[in-house]
Amino acid sequence: MRFLHSIFALLLVLPACSSTNRMLKAKPVALSPFFEQPWRAQDARAQLGFQKIWTTPEPQVLAEGKAKRKLYIAPVTLHYLRPLNRAFSSGEVAWGGVRRREADVAMRLREDFVEAFRRSPTPLYQLVNQPGKDTLTLQLAIIELNPTSPKGNAVVTVLKFVVTPVIGLAAYFTKGNMAIEGRVVDSTSGRAFFQFADNEADKMTFINVRDYQPYGHAVNTMRYWAMQFEQMTRSPRGWKVQDSGAITLRPN
Repeated sequence: MRFLHSIFALLLVLPACSSTNRMLKAKPVALSPFFEQPWRAQDARAQLGFQKIWTTPEPQVLAEGKAKRKLYIAPVTLHYLRPLNRAFSSGEVAWGGVRRREADVAMRLREDFVEAFRRSPTPLYQLVNQPGKDTLTLQLAIIELNPTSPKGNAVVTVLKFVVTPVIGLAAYFTKGNMAIEGRVVDSTSGRAFFQFADNEADKMTFINVRDYQPYGHAVNTMRYWAMQFEQMTRSPRGWKVQDSGAITLRPN
């Protein structure tokens, strides 16, 4: 029991350690063809939370983009979605234990971004229902979507109590992940003004109901991405936008 208490104490300390959080966070995935001029992408994790960002080097496009205050959020594309690449996720899908729900997740992602602007106390952009000459368009693409392995996590949870909590580290192999890319373009010309990319894996938990839901962690991730993006659009230059943590003590 003393050892169990030590594990809980460790989990309480870890979220406060930024270096530990960076170590446990999901690593960036390769950029897809959706992301224009990938060689210009910059690491923005320390400042904005997103792993990669890109701002147009063309002064005129930049000035025109900054001047517009209406935003259309386009339907999310799955055209660049990669095949499942995690063994447990692939196995559960192949066995029929988990259904692929990419289209549902894509719809949810768009809804979350819309809701983030609607809920914002001081949004920079006014949302519109269709693009126009005085608007910018936010285009989003899901690049990777590996569901969480519910059966794998169920086994890990049992072993945490029967053997040792350290077995929880095996959840690394049962995690899912979701990677997206986004770009803000001029609605008329289609020229990109700003781009971002990020990859998130399931948070480390001791016990959490989302560990047993194939897309439970993805739902939280999408909501946070949307809030993070909306906050970034209205934050002063040099202002830090907080990234999500790699560990959670919440049970859901």
